[in-house]
Amino acid sequence: MSDTKPALSARYYLNLEESQDGFKLATFGKKQISQLLTPLISIGIIAWGIYLGFDGVGQYYVYLGGFFLILQILMRYWFLPMMFKKQFVKYQFGKSEQGIELFQDYAEIFSSGRPKQAFHYADVQKFAEGKLTYMIELKNRTVIIVPKRAFDASTEQSIFVNTFKK
Repeated sequence: MSDTKPALSARYYLNLEESQDGFKLATFGKKQISQLLTPLISIGIIAWGIYLGFDGVGQYYVYLGGFFLILQILMRYWFLPMMFKKQFVKYQFGKSEQGIELFQDYAEIFSSGRPKQAFHYADVQKFAEGKLTYMIELKNRTVIIVPKRAFDASTEQSIFVNTFKK
């Protein structure tokens, strides 16, 4: 790879499904334990209520745990995706061309209307692969979502993945 010509260059427009997949990687995919922790606490509250007995104060624990569990399900699978879709349509995120170019020591990203931004590979904090996209999180909390369909060949995709996997 040389510094004048990129080893890999990809241009793409994100659609709604890819944006949602990237958003899911950026938010829920950060720590797998945190995805399971809050539902487990709710189930623990329900179990504690059953242990105390459904006749007395235990029924309130069962109701409370069930309420928390229902709220978590509604937030994760209904409210957040609905709000994301509204924001995506309102601000027309999918209408701007985005791109990434990989060089030997650094990468450049750009989006229509913004100048190119360069970052070194050492600045990558996390790299994750979803169903439709790749998510790169930098140390300064910038998140880059790249769809898998942006690569023409499997060799380009393997170059991209191998560059960011640690």
